[in-house]
Amino acid sequence: MFKDIVIPIDLNDKQSLEAVFPPALNFVNAFGSKLHLVHIMPDFGMKMVEEYLPRHWMSDQKQKYNKLFDNIIKKYVPENVEVVSHIGRGAIYDQVINYSEKANADLIIISAVRPQLKDYMLGPNASKIVRHSSISVMVIRE
Repeated sequence: MFKDIVIPIDLNDKQSLEAVFPPALNFVNAFGSKLHLVHIMPDFGMKMVEEYLPRHWMSDQKQKYNKLFDNIIKKYVPENVEVVSHIGRGAIYDQVINYSEKANADLIIISAVRPQLKDYMLGPNASKIVRHSSISVMVIRE
């Protein structure tokens, strides 16, 4: 049923990582799904701001995130599971939806366990993904 599953993740949020992988792996085991792990680097909104950053800042950040991806995959994903990792840049909700369309994904699984958002139904990016995605979206709560 679900062959390609997109999981937008915050590489620095351990709690959401621990929440999202068990249900995702249940789908993988049931359907033989491929996981697409997506991390979106925020866009500063103005080119002028980026001119003040070190010259190789963007490539250094991508290298850092690729190492984090490797560690996360080793820790949470069994070796027999096919995984694709993607680092994008821009508005999180927009980039996740665009990636899921390009990957022909069937499902997006989002973690919504951040403590600072406990008083809200969903965070702003998760709610926009839920509203605007053309495919099913599963929101995982702790």
